[in-house]
Amino acid sequence: MPRLIGQRSDSSSSVALIVLLALAAGISLEYLGYVNVIPEFGRDIPYTSQENAN
Repeated sequence: MPRLIGQRSDSSSSVALIVLLALAAGISLEYLGYVNVIPEFGRDIPYTSQENAN
């Protein structure tokens, strides 16, 4: 259905969706250990060197 002339479209649902997706991405990156904003949250990934130890 076309928008009425002079009426603004309601973009609150798309803004809410973008905010939820950003929160989900941030929480998953925190949990996986790629960022460390919240201490002692998420998995502990041991840091190993890629160099040959020989």
